[in-house]
Amino acid sequence: MVELYIVRHGETDTNYTGKINGSATNLPLNETGRKQVTYLREHMVMDINDFDEIYASPLKRALETAEILNQNTHTIKTDDRLKEINYGSWDGLLASEVIAKHPDGFDENEYLTEDYVKYAENGEPYESVYKRIQSFLDDVSKEGDKKIMVVCHGFITRSFIKLVTKIPDMKDVYEPINAGVTKIKILPSGHPYMTYFNRLENI
Repeated sequence: MVELYIVRHGETDTNYTGKINGSATNLPLNETGRKQVTYLREHMVMDINDFDEIYASPLKRALETAEILNQNTHTIKTDDRLKEINYGSWDGLLASEVIAKHPDGFDENEYLTEDYVKYAENGEPYESVYKRIQSFLDDVSKEGDKKIMVVCHGFITRSFIKLVTKIPDMKDVYEPINAGVTKIKILPSGHPYMTYFNRLENI
């Protein structure tokens, strides 16, 4: 059985200021973000040595999060499939200002909907993200009995959850907090299920 521990990166300045934070926004963690990830590292019940592999998005915020958690224990494997969704021309803009102009591009939680691509130039469709995350899941499901840490992003974590639980509408998947952990198990049959969501401790 494969156990995936999916960690959302710590806070960045764009998270703090309420800006749209996709793959074209490639900032490191801010001071709060580093403290969040350090807290997670110090409160993990599992020792970092108990993990067999660590995968991370190559974006700075995810890679820095992985490095703080890893403490030079494993070789961190970066994977482009784990990059945050690319919000195109909306990346880096204040969410409140974009919502005022294009309210139908957002749901009641003020998360972007699939319709955002009607307005954001070069925005990545949701389906494109689902395909790359499914590809990643298919690959790691063949790993055998392993504990794998996956350090990525908010929308990517939501995509993992949608694919595993088969929730029809992405608006029903809440975004995890910075440095929150979600656990997914993949049985030898290949069937995945979610064990827990959005924890700050006890991964």
